[in-house]
Amino acid sequence: PRVPDEQWSDWVGLVLVLVGSFLNTASEVQRKWWKTHEENRGHCCTVGLWRLAMHINYFGDVVLFSGWVVVTAAWWMAWLPVLMAYNFAFHQGPELDEYLAKRYGDEFDKW
Repeated sequence: PRVPDEQWSDWVGLVLVLVGSFLNTASEVQRKWWKTHEENRGHCCTVGLWRLAMHINYFGDVVLFSGWVVVTAAWWMAWLPVLMAYNFAFHQGPELDEYLAKRYGDEFDKW
């Protein structure tokens, strides 16, 4: 039997939801565990998923919400992950980078 087009998009959406949720949640848990070690106090977390990108958790959010758009087939909601990515790239991201650069100095610049 032929597989309806909706089924492949459901699987793609599900993968996006799971990957996005993993990136966000696992990165936050890794950073929380990393911060529990006294020797890491005052340092920038650059291990685990954080070695892949400075703001891997926010990237995970965009992937997660993109997945929900695909799973629900509510294409009119595609503005949400696009707006999230834009907001982070041009507003929150630069502000956060400025704060982190002040807080961690050269360590942040090298990262």
